[in-house]
Amino acid sequence: MRSDTGGPGYWVFTPARLGDARIVMVNRGFVPEGRQNPASRRDGAVSGPVDITGVLRWPEPPGLFTPAGDPVRNIWFARDSAAMAAAKNIAGAAPFYVEMESPVPPGGLPHPGRVQPSLPNNHFQYALTWLGLATVLVGVYAAWMVGRWRGRN
Repeated sequence: MRSDTGGPGYWVFTPARLGDARIVMVNRGFVPEGRQNPASRRDGAVSGPVDITGVLRWPEPPGLFTPAGDPVRNIWFARDSAAMAAAKNIAGAAPFYVEMESPVPPGGLPHPGRVQPSLPNNHFQYALTWLGLATVLVGVYAAWMVGRWRGRN
């Protein structure tokens, strides 16, 4: 979904309090290896109310070969916002997270990016499938008609 995050690095997840006191985890963006410590990117620290634009995402369940997260070192190998919130004792966090697209913080890190979905376009394949099914149906009908015609003779 993101072509601007090449190389090793980290996603920065931050709890955000909504206007009605609910909490949602926000994926603020990507930081390259070596800049994961917030002290190395003080310009990107945000305080106070901020209007963000983003995309709602459901947590990624860890796969069969995904290492377990390390809450002590604050390293997670799957974007599981519910597990992150639980490890940080953030009660009542929403069961989803927001992938932030804007605004870009001062200093540029963490780097939010525009999420561009790439939806498959399989219409030609679907058309061929339905054409094949229709052709088979015509063949079955023809075989039935020939069998019926032979039965009369």
